Amino acid sequence: MNRIRARAVKWGLIVTAAAVVAAIVSSGAHAIVLDVYLLCVGAVVLLALVRATRAQAPAQRPSQFDAALAAMRRAPPEPGEPVLVRDLELSTYNAFHFYSRLRPLLRDIAAHRLRSRFGVELDSEPARARELVGSDAWDVVRPDGQPPADRMASGPTLAELLVVVDELEAI
Repeated sequence: MNRIRARAVKWGLIVTAAAVVAAIVSSGAHAIVLDVYLLCVGAVVLLALVRATRAQAPAQRPSQFDAALAAMRRAPPEPGEPVLVRDLELSTYNAFHFYSRLRPLLRDIAAHRLRSRFGVELDSEPARARELVGSDAWDVVRPDGQPPADRMASGPTLAELLVVVDELEAI
């Protein structure tokens, strides 16, 4: 409590000194300087009162809502479970998740394999890349691939993804 009072007095003296300097320097604007001074002193007093009230308030217990929210939160994935496994599972449930999370990874793999083995750029040479990539994999990695029309539709099955991965490994 003494610390709060000391800080309020310190800021009050700073505001008073600034107001005195402003009153001396200003020519005829004493009413505005007085208004600003009273406003600043009021703010310092109000801040000191808020801090004193907060210091006297009992410690706040977590509400029932906070407890329920904490109970609903999903546990973080185990360190042994890669994020890719989770993305793979979610991609089979949701076509947009497949498009936004797994497709870019598969495109990166295809682009790297095409570039390193054949010197072909996936985005700038799509005709040549189309010849080298299998048809199922091409439907996934093609540069002009569009997001699914129904974002809530189910994504490809694990068997379909296995075919895509096999075709990418064959590049």
